[in-house]
Amino acid sequence: MNIKKGISSLGCAAVAALALASSCAKETTTYQNDDAKIYLDAWMSVNHPGVQPTGLGIYIIEDQPGSGDAVTDDDYYYSIRYTATDLDGNISGTSEEKVAQQTGSYTKGNYYGPTIVMGSYYSTQPGVLEAIKGMKVGGTRKVVVPGWLNSTISTSKSEKYYTTAEEFYKNKSGSDAIYTLTLTDKTDNINKWEVDSLERYTARMMNDVDSTFYGYYYQQLKEPTDTTTFPRDTTFYINYIGRLLNGQVFDTTIEDTAKFYGVYSSSRTYEPQMVKLNETYTDITLGGSSGSDGSTTINGFAYCLSKLKAYEKGICAFYSALGYSYSGSGNVIPSFAPLTFEIEIVDKEE
Repeated sequence: MNIKKGISSLGCAAVAALALASSCAKETTTYQNDDAKIYLDAWMSVNHPGVQPTGLGIYIIEDQPGSGDAVTDDDYYYSIRYTATDLDGNISGTSEEKVAQQTGSYTKGNYYGPTIVMGSYYSTQPGVLEAIKGMKVGGTRKVVVPGWLNSTISTSKSEKYYTTAEEFYKNKSGSDAIYTLTLTDKTDNINKWEVDSLERYTARMMNDVDSTFYGYYYQQLKEPTDTTTFPRDTTFYINYIGRLLNGQVFDTTIEDTAKFYGVYSSSRTYEPQMVKLNETYTDITLGGSSGSDGSTTINGFAYCLSKLKAYEKGICAFYSALGYSYSGSGNVIPSFAPLTFEIEIVDKEE
């Protein structure tokens, strides 16, 4: 036997086998959430051992069932109260007034209470919607939401609409959070839901007036001095108070009212505002001066202005399709909030 040849043949076989093994081995793929998952898994094993993730990947650590209607696949709008913390218990957000007061983040003029979230990952965190799934109205859940389920899908980046746990894990990132959620109501028809609330409000606060048209109500508080309709190029002045249906004031031209309800701003002048009518109510402007036009306003408010007569006073109430719709306005008007305005035509202050 040729020893050299034998060793050479063995070496060639070994090299060939190694090359084959290398070509068959799977490449290890890493993702941006790998380290975060290791940390969260360890945290869960210490703080909530035995709790298994849901299908999408959140952890339900407390569940107090409600006695109301159960969430169905047809529902799209959910009214919730919530408090969110990080894994160390530091509060990052809340809809609860008492919690805000305890943490020192409370502002008197801000809205606190149930807020509407929509059943879309474009507008609501996937982890929050996963928590709501299976709940009944009146129920409360406390859930741990991994960071990759705690951010919405972007509409501006042409981002794919992810739907599975794997897709979110591979493509999304964020901060882990613990949510305590209470489901206060739900609906598949937000317009009807708002109008129902307006019907209850007007029955209690506006002498049960009928709607002028769908979603809009008006009650006269003081008769006009002249019932003639204003020409469409008329300019007049008003005082007003804007409220949510819970009575909270979010805007006013009256200084004492602004101070009492916590919406006062030292940078604003509190005085009657100029209204300039136009051919169509949507082009009516509010504010400005004799030398410059003001700004157009939300449709429900503008329609009310278009119908007022000389020195009339009244209250209009309307659903959010005539107001700020799904976006709300800052921290004072939540999404899908019906609004009321008490308006009076007054003389210009000299």
